[in-house]
Amino acid sequence: MRKLVLATLAATVASSLLAQSNTVAGLDGRLTDVNSLTYWGRNGAAHPNGNAGMSMLNTMCNPGSINIPWQAPMQPNHPMFGFIATRETGGRMVQVSDWSYCKHAFTSTNFNGACGTCQNPGTGSLMGINCSDTYGAGNNGDRTYLGPPAEIDPWLGVWNPVGSYFDKGFPEVASPANGDGARSNITPTDAVMNRMTIKESDLLTAGTFYYGIQLIHRGEAVANRGDNLASRGFAPTWNGTQWSFANTAAQAYGSILSRWSGATGNSATNGADDGRIFVASKVTTIVGGFHYEYGVHNVDSNRGIASFRIPVGAGATVTAFGFRDIDTDALNNWVGARVGNEIVFTAPGNNPQNWNTVFNCWFDCTQAPSTGLFHCNAARIGAGSLTTSVQSQVPSGIPTAFNTILGAGCAGGSGPCTSSVYELFANGAAFDLNGTNMGFALSGQNYVFGPASGGTGYQAVPTGTVIANGDDVSATVALPFTLSYPGGSTQTLHVCSNGFISPVNNGTSFTPSASAFLTGAACWAMGWHDLNPSAGGQILANVTPTSARISFLNVRSFAGVGTVNLQFEFLSNNRVNCYWGTSSFTSSGGVLAGWTPGNGATDPGSSNLTTAVPAGLTLCPGAANLLPLALDASARPVMGTTIAMNTTNIPAGTSIAALLFTPTLATPPIDLTPIGMAGCFAYIDPVSAQTFNSAFAPVTSWSQNVSIPANPVFVGVAIGWQSITFSPNTTAAGIISSNGLVTLLAAQ
Repeated sequence: MRKLVLATLAATVASSLLAQSNTVAGLDGRLTDVNSLTYWGRNGAAHPNGNAGMSMLNTMCNPGSINIPWQAPMQPNHPMFGFIATRETGGRMVQVSDWSYCKHAFTSTNFNGACGTCQNPGTGSLMGINCSDTYGAGNNGDRTYLGPPAEIDPWLGVWNPVGSYFDKGFPEVASPANGDGARSNITPTDAVMNRMTIKESDLLTAGTFYYGIQLIHRGEAVANRGDNLASRGFAPTWNGTQWSFANTAAQAYGSILSRWSGATGNSATNGADDGRIFVASKVTTIVGGFHYEYGVHNVDSNRGIASFRIPVGAGATVTAFGFRDIDTDALNNWVGARVGNEIVFTAPGNNPQNWNTVFNCWFDCTQAPSTGLFHCNAARIGAGSLTTSVQSQVPSGIPTAFNTILGAGCAGGSGPCTSSVYELFANGAAFDLNGTNMGFALSGQNYVFGPASGGTGYQAVPTGTVIANGDDVSATVALPFTLSYPGGSTQTLHVCSNGFISPVNNGTSFTPSASAFLTGAACWAMGWHDLNPSAGGQILANVTPTSARISFLNVRSFAGVGTVNLQFEFLSNNRVNCYWGTSSFTSSGGVLAGWTPGNGATDPGSSNLTTAVPAGLTLCPGAANLLPLALDASARPVMGTTIAMNTTNIPAGTSIAALLFTPTLATPPIDLTPIGMAGCFAYIDPVSAQTFNSAFAPVTSWSQNVSIPANPVFVGVAIGWQSITFSPNTTAAGIISSNGLVTLLAAQ
C-alpha cells in the first residue's frame, strides 16, 4: 500500500477509541421527550432577589437489544437523570441553574411509545426492549428520589447507596444508620430544596433560555449516548406571584451548548475510560484584534477539569481575561493568565468543573483565530490521560492536524430520499390547510404521497361512535381488515385526542415537535395540537368492512376555544386519506400534520403541504432512508501516525469501491448529473485525481489504512479525498460518490 501524507483545512476531531470497562452489549436508552418545565416555589430574599425551584418531564425508551435494569434505590443499578438550564445573552451562553440534584429512577411502567411495540418484561425493575416510560415533572421533582450529582460516576453510571445522601437522610441520622445502606427520611425545608434552582435575577435577565436533561445508564456504550442529552427552549414569565415557563425552541439532541447561536463546537475524551467534554467557541472582530468566547460543557467526565489551556501565538498580545462558573462566589473564580505560548485558566482547589456543568472563559487577542486544540486538564486522578484536547478556534498562529468534510455524498436518483413528510406550524394562526386534503398510497413498501383518492371526501356531517372524549387521552379502534403501511401492519388504530393516529400506542403528548414526531412510533397526523374534546366537540369512529373513518367534529382546544374539523380515512386497500374541514386552532401552541414511520426516521425538514401535496412524492420504504455514501477518517493526520479512511453506507449489490486522492480541490464542486450521476458532486479535481486503492468484493463498508510520514517538510500539506462505488440501480451511470474529505498534516 502507498504511504501518503494526509492534510486537512479545519474541522472535527475524530472520536478516540474508548476503553469503557463496564460496557454492556445491547444496552441503549433514548430520551424521546423533554418537556413541561414546572415551577414549585421560591425561597430566599423577596422577589426579584430570591431563587426559583423547578423540575421537568422526561420520557425515555429502550431501542436496544436487552432489557435495561431499573432497580429502585437503595439498589444501585437504575437510570439517573441530570438537569440543567442555560441562557444566551450578549453573545455568551451561560449556565443559570445550580449543579442540580439528580433523579434516581425507581420503576418503569413499560408502555408502547417512541421505540415501537413494548416487549413488556412483566416487572417494573426492568425496562423491556422497545418499551417507554414517562417521569412527569412532579415525579422528577420528588425529593425522595433526588440525590447529589457528586455521588454519581456519570461515565460508568455507577452509584453507591452505602453512605449516600439517601442513606444519611436529611437532617442526617446518627451513626450507624447513616452508613448502613438503608434509606433514611428526607424532610425538605422549603419548595426549592434539591430541585433544579435558578436565581430570579437570572430569569429576569433578557436572553434566550434552554432547559435540558442528561440520561445516565450503567454500562451504556458511548456510541449509544448521542440521544441521552436533549434540550428545549423556554421563556420565563413572572405574573406577580409565581413563575411560568412556556416552551419556545423545539427539542434537540446534543450538548446544550450546541444551542449557542453563531458558535462552533466539538467534543472529545481523554482517550480511555473517562467521559466527554464539549467545547464551543465564538470569535468576533474588535478594534485592534479579536474577542474570544468559550463555553465548556463537562458532559460526563468523572475526573472533572482543573484548568483550560489555549495555545497563543508568540507575538500576540492578550488582554481582558474573564471567567464565569455557576456560583456567585468571587473567591473561587478561576484565574486567567498568559503562561509562555499558552493562555491558562486555573481552578482553585475547591472549584473544579464537574460533570453536567457549563463554565465560560474569554479574552481579547491581537492574533486571528485558526483551528487548534483547547486543552482541559483533569482535576482528579483516574483512568486515561491527564488532558482532554478538543478542537476549537484558538489564537495559536500555527497549523494543527485536522480533517474537514466537504459537502455530502449521493445515494442515487436525486439524492437521499425521505420516509417522512410533515408541516409544523409555529402556532394555530399560521395553519393554512382548511378545505384541502392529502393521501398516502402503499406501493410495495413505500408510500406514494399526494392528493387524497376522493371517494366520499369530507363528510358534511360526520357520524359514528364517540371515542377519546377527554383531555390527552387515547382510544383504540378495531379494524375489520389488516392495514399495511411502510414498516408494518395493524388491525388496530390508536386515536389520540390531540389530533394524531398510530398503529400502536404512541402516547398522548399535547406538544407537537419534529423530534417527537420522528422518534415516536409510526404516526398519521392532521392537527397534532393541544386539543380537548371534553371542552367541546366530538371524535367519532365510523367503521365498515372496507373502511374506517375517524372524524374530529368541532373539537375544542385545551383552553376551550377554537373549533377543529379533521377526517382520517383508512381503506382496506391500504390507502390512507386525510381531509381538512374548517378549523380554527387556538393561536398558542404549534400544529403538526403529516406522516412518519417514526422510530428514529431522518428529519426531512418541515414542508409546505399546500404545494407538496399537488406535486406528489415517493417516500422511502419503512423508517430507513437511503443514506449518502460517506467518507471519514478515524483520527487526525498527525505526523508519524496511521489513520483509517472509512467509506460507509455502501449500497447493497456494490461490487467495486475506490478511494481517490489529489492535492487539488474542485472549487466549486462539480455537478455530475450530466454524466448520469444525478445528485452527485465531485469535491476533488477529477482530472488530477489518482486511485489510492480499490475493493472488488461486495461490501457495505470499507476501510483503508494510510501512514503519515514523520517528516516536517509535509507540515501544512493538504490532500483531498473522495470515494466512489459502482452500485447498480442507483444512478443512470450506476456510480455514486461520497462527500469530500480534506486532510491537513501537522505535528500536533
